[in-house]
Amino acid sequence: MLKREIKITADGSPTLYIPAWEESYHSKHGALQEALHVFIKNGWDRFTQQSEIKVLEYGFGTGLNALLTQAKAEEMKMRTRYDSIEKFPVSPDEINRLPIPQTMNSFLDKNEESLLTKVFKKIHDSPWDESVEISAYFNLNKIFGDFKSIELQQNHYDVVYFDAFGKRVQPELWTEQVFEKAYASLRMGGLLTTYASNRQTKRALLNIGFEVEKLAGPPGKREMINAWKK
Repeated sequence: MLKREIKITADGSPTLYIPAWEESYHSKHGALQEALHVFIKNGWDRFTQQSEIKVLEYGFGTGLNALLTQAKAEEMKMRTRYDSIEKFPVSPDEINRLPIPQTMNSFLDKNEESLLTKVFKKIHDSPWDESVEISAYFNLNKIFGDFKSIELQQNHYDVVYFDAFGKRVQPELWTEQVFEKAYASLRMGGLLTTYASNRQTKRALLNIGFEVEKLAGPPGKREMINAWKK
């Protein structure tokens, strides 16, 4: 098990850092702002005209993206089914020391810290490989599995949050083989959104049929990618 440390990012929100890799779970320029910009604004928000949104996340990590999506689902009264793949879950002790809910109020004004803390705990206490109703509009299924070998429903999801560790430390997760599974899992008109914007990632996505657009990135990053299945 690689050693992980808690670090506070530029917007005051926490992340986990792996010294052996010199890699963190989120941007040092702001974990919360990155998640809101890449996965909410340029992911989940693109499908709010529907009656239900189906999300597939690559990399459950600290559960930040799940918590943000749950908060938005309740705020918008938008039923959301959220499946998230993770091979190396963060330990309960590390989660208990992460002050994620306490840093969200300045970004999500309608949510009280005590409620967010309860929801965050419920998200992490929920069993793996089982669909759980976290709240009225949010169902979560944490899938214990490997990106490369997992079997996914085809033509099912509206949006894929691709939040793997960076290509520098885990290049095997940014291959056409992995993206092909994500592509097949999306319905027509579905979207894969990711913080990455490098040339190799763009080429791999294009090669398997995605229509790729580069958008302005979150703080500290010039660009990000939205890849559409059309």
